[in-house]
Amino acid sequence: MRFKMKTSNILICIVLLLLAFGIIMVYSSSYLTAEASSHANDGFFFLRKQLIWIIISFILLMVVKEIPYQFWSKIDWIILGSVALLLMLVLIPGIGTIHSGARRWFRFGDIGLQPSELAKLALIIFIASFVSKDPERIKHFKGGFLPLMLICGLICGLILIEPDLGTTLFLGLVIVSVLIVAGAKILHFIPVFLMAAPVMLYFVITKFTYIHNRLAVFINPELYLDSAAGYQVKQSLIGLGSGGLWGCGLGCSKQKLFFLPQQHTDFIISIIGEELGFLGIMCILLLFVIFLWHARKIIMQAPNLFGSLLALGITLMVMFQALINIGVVTASLPAKGIAFPFISFGGSSLCALMIGIGILLNITAQTEKSSPST
Repeated sequence: MRFKMKTSNILICIVLLLLAFGIIMVYSSSYLTAEASSHANDGFFFLRKQLIWIIISFILLMVVKEIPYQFWSKIDWIILGSVALLLMLVLIPGIGTIHSGARRWFRFGDIGLQPSELAKLALIIFIASFVSKDPERIKHFKGGFLPLMLICGLICGLILIEPDLGTTLFLGLVIVSVLIVAGAKILHFIPVFLMAAPVMLYFVITKFTYIHNRLAVFINPELYLDSAAGYQVKQSLIGLGSGGLWGCGLGCSKQKLFFLPQQHTDFIISIIGEELGFLGIMCILLLFVIFLWHARKIIMQAPNLFGSLLALGITLMVMFQALINIGVVTASLPAKGIAFPFISFGGSSLCALMIGIGILLNITAQTEKSSPST
């Protein structure tokens, strides 16, 4: 008799492996920074916070996986309205907290919550629900496509105001991908892009002046590697290059000695490449390939259109986030603060991802239950 492992068990195993690996690498990459920090002065500071977030997010996963995924379609407007309210509240001085020049956090002591991370899931749920209730209306510009895009544009606009261009563009990528698969006509995107272009241009000119430097570094990196604009890219590439095939050994990174900024968050892959080498990174990518393969089965075998589109959106959220992070770390994409899924330090992103995985687990559980036993 051939042993066949359930898709749900495989997904849980992949997530647990990534979380365990993340715990090791967050500590390895952050303990010196935490010891030197004036507010922490404790090498275990970031590790403890990450463990707390992992416990919270895993509890969320276990709760969500027991909730029938069809329930999210019934409260799609409530979810979207709640997220929109949070995105407006975070912009109010005294409520939202400014960090790195952007007001995008609620702060509760040492705990921070970023509502834009929840917006990713909220929009995926809303789009899947909107389309599945009447699949044909998305093919009509005025009757379905335009109203949906205006709603998505409102949420993206609130995130853009924070300002957070990277998350806005990320959401746009996920939205367009899901809608194309759902049957939206590509030509319908043209007038929407033309309407959005002046707004984006205004923000790039007035709010995102650093974009010019980042694009310049991306287009001609060799001209800026010794400048402030290209410093982080240079240090990231040094870390990856010095790791070679096998790496210098766990805990032996030199780039984490205050050379590479954000070494335990957005650029943790660079530290992994330095300490565990090319093979270490390939092992992580292999886990994501396995995740994608089984997520594809969930998408194709979901009991209904809502489940299929919901699984698609969550899968794209995970995979795009991983691909963009690797692209930034390897200087294949312009620099942008996108955390690596399940491994980078951070709570809001991890909670959103784990809720998404919980929804995937419920979809596959219902699919396995409805499939005839063989």
